[in-house]
Amino acid sequence: MKVIAVTAARSEYDLLFSVYEKLNEDPKFDFSLIVAGAHLSPTFGLSVKEIEKDGFNISDHCFNLLDSGEKLARVASIGNQMPLLAQSFYREKPDLVIVAGDREDAISVCLTAAYMSIPVAHFFGGDIAKDGNIDNSVRYASSKFAHIHFPTITEHADTLERLGEDSWRIHVIGNPALDRLLSTEEMTKADLFSSMGGGICENTKFGVVIQHPIISEIDLQGKQMRTTMEALIGTELIYFVNCPNSDAGNTEIRQVIDYYGSEYPDKFYTFKNLNRVIYINLLRHCSVMVGNSSSGLLEAPSLGLPVVNVGSRQRGRVCGENVLFVKNNKNHIKSAVEKCLNDNEFNLRVKSGINPYGDGKSAERVIEILRNLKIDDQLIYKDIAY
Repeated sequence: MKVIAVTAARSEYDLLFSVYEKLNEDPKFDFSLIVAGAHLSPTFGLSVKEIEKDGFNISDHCFNLLDSGEKLARVASIGNQMPLLAQSFYREKPDLVIVAGDREDAISVCLTAAYMSIPVAHFFGGDIAKDGNIDNSVRYASSKFAHIHFPTITEHADTLERLGEDSWRIHVIGNPALDRLLSTEEMTKADLFSSMGGGICENTKFGVVIQHPIISEIDLQGKQMRTTMEALIGTELIYFVNCPNSDAGNTEIRQVIDYYGSEYPDKFYTFKNLNRVIYINLLRHCSVMVGNSSSGLLEAPSLGLPVVNVGSRQRGRVCGENVLFVKNNKNHIKSAVEKCLNDNEFNLRVKSGINPYGDGKSAERVIEILRNLKIDDQLIYKDIAY
């Protein structure tokens, strides 16, 4: 079976890495990647280099991303991507296309493949976040164009059925990101700091910060990032700050990160794109995660890591005991961080909590399902199930 996965951002690449690895190892599959979007942009750290190091076959490079923080640029990037994908699919003739999540690339891939009668396996459908972000609409629309679904939990599978998807198309697998998270070799704190350039004492306590833009609050992105950074100045930790994704508003956030990294170089260590192994080990050793990354909900619970989720992004999603939701308010953020550092009862709950998103064996389930997948007209030509 010829399988092509389309990846356009470090986030979804990391989420599905374990699935890509299994497909690449299995002789039943001819697997490759189409690399697109932010992966190919110097602004976002040229993460395509990490993909090349991982050794996957790259069947095409899709240079579609406009390097801008404007809403218009995101729409234009979608328009650029679809004809490029169509040409790649036409040339490569995949039996199945894989895509993940809720970014613009998901809807571009699903729509293009559907019109070309190529089945799509979509990961993370049926998820619900009550944050007003366009990602929610993209996720739902992608599910309607996709042909087989790999949601993480049964609640998400139920949502897909309510959207009119056939139950036989839906397979609950957990979160594949946990496969890689739990299997990544653990680095000592000393080795971790050394790999990042040294100069930090091994006993230093630290936090990790990732704060992405919210399109419905685009005019506030710089202000909200400044609020977070100002709150963190008043805490006892140093912070490793990873830059945001390519959504509209990212430029303002990056400018704030650059400013605080320059003004407080001993407090904030900033990165365009953290290496995945380093990132996982930072989460293993850090005291708190701050921002609004889905990693705080999906992965951090497996590490017993407390998370301060700032603002409206991620609200309403299923989460573990480890997450504290706060407003974009300096005092609220600082108080929540202090709770994570000093509240023993809260930390005991976090350490003993269960990750609702799985057990680290998702990729095995996916491969078994795809091995037995029958690609025919019933799969490709869909009806509404109700």
